[in-house]
Amino acid sequence: MKIEWLHKSTKDKCIVFMNGWGCDANPFQSMQSNDYDVLMCYDYRDILLPKEIERLFENYQEVHLISWSLGVFVGNLVYNQWKELFTSTIAINGSLHPIDNLKGIPPAIFQGTIDGLNEKSIEKFWLRMCGGKDNFDLFKNRMPKRNIDEQKEELIILQEVIQNHFIEWNVYQTVILGNKDLIFPFENLMNSWGEHKNLIQKDGMPHFCFYEWDSWDDLMRESKGETSAN
Repeated sequence: MKIEWLHKSTKDKCIVFMNGWGCDANPFQSMQSNDYDVLMCYDYRDILLPKEIERLFENYQEVHLISWSLGVFVGNLVYNQWKELFTSTIAINGSLHPIDNLKGIPPAIFQGTIDGLNEKSIEKFWLRMCGGKDNFDLFKNRMPKRNIDEQKEELIILQEVIQNHFIEWNVYQTVILGNKDLIFPFENLMNSWGEHKNLIQKDGMPHFCFYEWDSWDDLMRESKGETSAN
């Protein structure tokens, strides 16, 4: 697993962002942050957290976890023993059972994505991930700069990890789901989270949902049920 600061200054609050498969910092360049430093984790070819990560949080008064897509599973897996570290924990458009006919991506579709992955098919995946042409046109300006071979390797490793780790715990206090998710069937997301006590459903929100907020601050406010400052 790799880590990279999306925003780093002298804030006293930090967001740990568990990115989705195949991504890097590039698609998130439009997301500003006024109140938080933001540390991104990505590239899950090695599922272990870097050893230096814990000391990075020593000087913060608050640390918040935001996980998206397959990062929801990874975050739940690796941070279960660190639950006390986080002031709040948020899952977005992901599942604790991400390869599952009822609660995640159907196994046949997941395997088909691996088998057919190439430079052309991943663009089709990004298009579906963005929910259509309008958001994809924005996304194309900040495409992930990842090699297709390492993206495929990452997906294969994630498949193996998911299939070999049955998760029976949940670190997430808040769940945000978009009903226009074309990667995780929305019905399956609701099967996974429908009884969660703090579930936020957003009409029209696609899988890649980060154009919904101008800043990480706005995302955090919405997760708390607060009105955006905009």
